[in-house]
Amino acid sequence: MMPTKKGIDVSYAQGNIDFAKIDKQEVEFAIVRSSYGWEQGQKDSKYDRNIRGFQERGIPCGAYHYAYAQNTHDAEKEAKYCLSCIKGTKLELPVFYDLEDSSVARLGKRACTDIAKAFCDYMKANGRQAGVYLNPNWLENYVYKEELIGKYTLWLAQWGSSKPSYPCTLWQYTVGAAGCVRGIAGEVDLDYLYGDDEQKQKDEHEEKFKAGDAVKILDPIDYDTGKRFQVYNGVTYTVIEAVGNRIVIGIDGQVTAAVNAKYLEKITPESQRPKRTYTYIIRNGDTLTSIAEKYHTTVQHIAEENHIQNPDLIYSGRILHITV
Repeated sequence: MMPTKKGIDVSYAQGNIDFAKIDKQEVEFAIVRSSYGWEQGQKDSKYDRNIRGFQERGIPCGAYHYAYAQNTHDAEKEAKYCLSCIKGTKLELPVFYDLEDSSVARLGKRACTDIAKAFCDYMKANGRQAGVYLNPNWLENYVYKEELIGKYTLWLAQWGSSKPSYPCTLWQYTVGAAGCVRGIAGEVDLDYLYGDDEQKQKDEHEEKFKAGDAVKILDPIDYDTGKRFQVYNGVTYTVIEAVGNRIVIGIDGQVTAAVNAKYLEKITPESQRPKRTYTYIIRNGDTLTSIAEKYHTTVQHIAEENHIQNPDLIYSGRILHITV
């Protein structure tokens, strides 16, 4: 897996950051805690200072809100409160919903999933990019991951691992004492970003592919390992997430691999494929069956388009119009 940027996530816990000492080569982006819950006074006390400090240094920022919601109504209240806390802030990266509290986990997979969706959908409906912060345990046991991965940006919290075990846009790879950067007196969490900002800096491949697209695999080389993976004939692969030229594909919502966009070809549904009309002059020995095979269509389609009543009776020299 090839991260393109390294960054940090911060909150009030980092105290007064000395932004003059922050090295832009060491900190290429920052995710800043904005708030928690939904009551007044639950805005992070350092949010405004942190956002201003990073952005004055030209460092792109995202934000995160710590979740305590017990139902979808609470989640929408949290989203509304978070929006009020970040009002007037230009964020280059998404607003993430931090799902890790035990009071939320005990609600069960259906409730946790719906809560995450409610928060993110409210954010998106109000013009903000939205994502979820989850660890592998939550992805496996506390949410229906197939309903979240690909629809919302995933910030994966997985520490002490050589690489993330799920395709993600951000990876929090270490926390606490293991992380330190100049300008912050104590410990800080460290993160990687895969690809440029998925919303603001799209490249040609990300424009070409989007979640839900059906794709054909031209060369099954895994993006993260460089190794080949098995391809099943007759199975339709779909895009789960597209970040830069890194396209996560799967079968029936289950992740198969991450593939470089150059190794994929989009399958355009027949209903969306642009039509083209060909002119064909019937020659001796032709049959409608052989002509249909040539143009990848059916005998019935050619007969109906050209008002041929008997498909077995055609004449040399007749002009056919074939739209496919």
